[in-house]
Order: sequence, then C-alpha cells, then structure tokens
Amino acid sequence: MNEKERQAVESFSHGTMTAIEVRRRLDGATYGEVLRLLSEAELPLPRAPVAGREEQIRRAHSWMFPKNVS
Repeated sequence: MNEKERQAVESFSHGTMTAIEVRRRLDGATYGEVLRLLSEAELPLPRAPVAGREEQIRRAHSWMFPKNVS
C-alpha cells in the first residue's frame, strides 16, 4: 500500500472521510477494495457517533428486531 492509499484509509477509518470520498481518492476503488486496504493496514471500520442519534438508533433497532422492542 502506498502513502496515498494509507492516508485515505486512515482518514476513512477515523471517520474524517466518507466512503464515497475514500473511493474517489483511491481512483474509483470498490468498497470491497477499501475493506481489503483497511484489513491490510489493521484499521477498524469507521464508527458513527451515537450522541444526538439515540432516537434514530432506537427506531432502526425496533424496525430490524421487532420481537425485541421493549
């Protein structure tokens, strides 16, 4: 992996670059290729912040797991 690729996947992993931006930066890489590069660099997938999104997460959870709604 070259320096340009490393910087792009690090930015994506840290949540400072979107999936679309990283794919563009990597000359149109597929999402699978981005995942491979993350793995090679031993970087985690980005995580969206939860603060301020609790209601959206609750609705999504109730839609995806209707039997577990409390």
